Amino acid sequence: MELRREPRYSISTSGRYRRGTGIRFDISIKDLSEYGCQFYDIVGRLEVGDAITLRIGKIGPLHAKVRWIERRQAGVEFDRPLYPAVLDHIIADGGTDEFRTLK
Repeated sequence: MELRREPRYSISTSGRYRRGTGIRFDISIKDLSEYGCQFYDIVGRLEVGDAITLRIGKIGPLHAKVRWIERRQAGVEFDRPLYPAVLDHIIADGGTDEFRTLK
């Protein structure tokens, strides 16, 4: 079982990412925490270690690094944790407001 350091929130909201100054790709974000998020990468061009710029709804740009990829699902870690008020705002806009913490 994988241990998490923070609560994870199930959300359903749109976003987009880009590598460097490249093309923006639309994404569907499904999991969020203070430290990162998970999304479906339909184009499948990301690689572990990629630095990206991310927008979650109207929030951003957020700088992040790709930490894992599995079947076009990507997990990224934000360079700086989200402020609690920003996290609450994103959850209110697109979340189920249900969190799960794996222990």
